[in-house]
Amino acid sequence: MRIGDLSARTGASVRMLRYYEEQGLLAPVRTDSGYRIYQESDVDRVARIRCMLSAALPSGVVGEALKFLLDGRAVIPDEPADRARLADTLQGELDLLTEKIESLQRSRELLATIVADVRGDVVGPGRPGDPGCAVVRRSVRKAGPAVGQTR
Repeated sequence: MRIGDLSARTGASVRMLRYYEEQGLLAPVRTDSGYRIYQESDVDRVARIRCMLSAALPSGVVGEALKFLLDGRAVIPDEPADRARLADTLQGELDLLTEKIESLQRSRELLATIVADVRGDVVGPGRPGDPGCAVVRRSVRKAGPAVGQTR
């Protein structure tokens, strides 16, 4: 099948399929005129690539995983050692994702608290903790409507 057909069947754009090829994740056969020809098995391969990339795995890790999952025996002849290396690499990526998720959850909780405080009129000008209470402000008129005004 040609690149447009693979794109239609997988939902991956033609540009992304070319990127996967550049990264060594896909290896289409080329015709004499330079057209890419993909195999039926590439539909599943692209689905797996997209899944792993959406999990924020780097393309190098995806390539290693694909060698193990889809390409038969890995380049390293000792399969248990190869499996252990791949598992260690994937575990490292999983640990990084877990750290990112925990950090994002903390940020989300903080933002939710701020939104609740603003909605509840707990913070703002003239409220306890307002860092601007002691500051004398001068109004500066800028061109355009004032913030919060609608026409």
